[in-house]
Amino acid sequence: MGVLASVVTPPLGRALDRAAVEEGVQRFAAAHATTRELAISRGSLARLELDRVAHTLTVSVQRTAKVWDTVAAYPLGSAQITCSNPTMVFSPIGIGHGASNTKVVFARGAAADTVTTSRTGRLRH
Repeated sequence: MGVLASVVTPPLGRALDRAAVEEGVQRFAAAHATTRELAISRGSLARLELDRVAHTLTVSVQRTAKVWDTVAAYPLGSAQITCSNPTMVFSPIGIGHGASNTKVVFARGAAADTVTTSRTGRLRH
């Protein structure tokens, strides 16, 4: 029984690591698309904020020049997250506003994946 566990456990661990990374990437991509479409549909700035410690994304829309209304907060799963810019803002036409390009890396164990967003609002991974 011990031999069987030692043979099965490493591949299972790698599969779980890959699944955790893929979950984070898919959730980030969905929140990115939601925020971009929200900016277009509301005709205002929309912001996507990444909290690396809490592993969450927060979607907000701008009500006035200095007031943002939080629309939703989404969990990103258990993968570790590093990013170059934790805040992305989309203009009413769906492109990045200001310095909205970022590179987000999801990693767990030996599995890792990178998602890159451009100023034009596109996402690539």
